[in-house]
Amino acid sequence: MKNYQLITLIFVCLLFASCESPKALTKKGNKLQEQELHIQACDFYFKALDKDKNYALALSGLKKSGQRVINSDLDNFFKSKNFGNSKEAIYLYRDASFFQQRTQNYNIKLDIPSHYTNDYNLLVDTYVDENYEIALKLLEEEQFDGSEKLFKEIALLKPNYKDVNSLKDVAEYEPKFRHASALLEQEKFRSSYYEFDKIPSSYKETKELKALALQAGLMTIGIMDFQNATRQKGAESAISAYLTQEILNLNNPFIKLVDRSNTQTYIDEQLMGMSGQVDQNTSAQAGALIGAKVILSGKLVNYSKNSIPLKYETKKAWLERRVKKKNQDTGKTYYETTYDKVRYREYYAKNTVNVGFQFQLTSAETGAILLTDIINISKNDEVYYATSNYNYRDLVPGNWKWENKNHESDRYYTSYVKTNQLKNLFRNKKDLKSIDNLSNESYQEISKKISRKIDQYNPENE
Repeated sequence: MKNYQLITLIFVCLLFASCESPKALTKKGNKLQEQELHIQACDFYFKALDKDKNYALALSGLKKSGQRVINSDLDNFFKSKNFGNSKEAIYLYRDASFFQQRTQNYNIKLDIPSHYTNDYNLLVDTYVDENYEIALKLLEEEQFDGSEKLFKEIALLKPNYKDVNSLKDVAEYEPKFRHASALLEQEKFRSSYYEFDKIPSSYKETKELKALALQAGLMTIGIMDFQNATRQKGAESAISAYLTQEILNLNNPFIKLVDRSNTQTYIDEQLMGMSGQVDQNTSAQAGALIGAKVILSGKLVNYSKNSIPLKYETKKAWLERRVKKKNQDTGKTYYETTYDKVRYREYYAKNTVNVGFQFQLTSAETGAILLTDIINISKNDEVYYATSNYNYRDLVPGNWKWENKNHESDRYYTSYVKTNQLKNLFRNKKDLKSIDNLSNESYQEISKKISRKIDQYNPENE
């Protein structure tokens, strides 16, 4: 329980350390040093020195606790070496060495006796030699994971040891290269490309094979003139323009658009005429004419709009006023709240647009339908607000029967909920999106949905 409480205390201290002064941080480090918790103490000294690199008490504390940390690592290094645990000993020495380098950034020199360094160097040489031979044997047996792990460790301990770096690359990249090459042979061009993308282009023929996979898997798209089965003129052209831009913006190396400026030069408009569904054979012929692998065709199948024009209704309310009065007996002034009958206007309007668009992606090689769907989008916008000749902040909701005389049914409501509901009407937006704006938003959303479906389409999954 005491250890748990101590760990909790250390965590809390570290949490608030970032906003404390070098002096406060050093005091906490000193307390941990007194408890022989030198690693934790050093953390506070480092934080103090990060704020003031010349703070003498923190430098002194770091030098003392830092040397104790290094001595502990070296003691454990010596024990592990003598017990024949070479790997553990090597990393204990490295911990001491890295800690020594870190304190040097604060101009503190901690001591690692030379005999420890000599022992470490001999230990590393033997350890690396032995593991190099083991890694070579694993590589020859094509046990790539095991050899890669050893070669990476050797490169860490002795970066320039023999040909370890090139062998490390072989162990790491050869299985990926083989897998990518196998996918290429299976005509899984996209999968192959992305596997090759995980390998440096300098490794074997990665650059050339990756380019080959991209070229073979490239989906060139020819966009035909979209049709319009509604009375909304120009909608199909707007969708075509938005969709073209959305496809161009896709970060997909396998999708490329055929130059639209040449499309209709080679294809008679009647070739792609749609009566109901798009004719598959016609699409294939069109694709062949313009050099596209797939044809994207589409039709606006539904367009409706509805508009409720701006109307207003006169409503009754009360105007709250504070009237200054004088007490005739005492002569003192005071304020009394009164309510006057007033009128204000509530406005309402709404625009609605519904759009349905059918698209189809057709293979220009086989005439098969690769992807098809109908996208339905509904957009609406409304305004509901109030106006008044009075300051709306002084209005309170209620009702009254006669404007110039009182009636027993007259009521006003001063609760926060009711008054706030009325005030919100005056704060509501007053600008209504036009039918044209809603239409364009619908066209853009349709285009985004279609481009997303095309981006997600992978012929290799068919």
